[in-house]
Formats: sequence, structure tokens, C-alpha cells
Amino acid sequence: MNNDVIVQKGSEQIAAEINGIKRTVRGVMLSAAMEIGRLLIEAKGIVPHGEWGAWLENNVDYSQTTANDMMRLYTEYGDQ
Repeated sequence: MNNDVIVQKGSEQIAAEINGIKRTVRGVMLSAAMEIGRLLIEAKGIVPHGEWGAWLENNVDYSQTTANDMMRLYTEYGDQ
């Protein structure tokens, strides 16, 4: 005989769990993007002039626009 109790969640509880996961993921993604931005700034300082676009494509598969966005994110919010 199985004495396990089956507990059914309400839709509000499920929504709260989903939204909690979304907040966590959003925070982790933002933190990761800022760290990538910091590293991109570091790399840009040592990549020879004129080779930045090729370096991005060959090494991290980012467009210059994406790289610029992440570097700007770090520049504006990284020390906060």
C-alpha cells in the first residue's frame, strides 16, 4: 500500500515558480553579459588595430554590434 500524498499545485503557485526562475535567469544573464563586456574591453586593448572584427568573428562568434552592446553595458553598469 502506498501512503504517498499527491499534492496538486494551483496555477498561481506555478506562475510564481516560473516567474522566480525567470528573475534568476535574467540576473545570471545580465551578470554574464557584463563580465563578457569586461573581457571584451580587455581583449580590444590588445588586439592589433584593424583586426577587431576578425578577432570577434574567429574567436567568440560575436558581431561588432553585440560586442559593443556588452562593452557598453559593462562601461555603464559594471562598477555598480
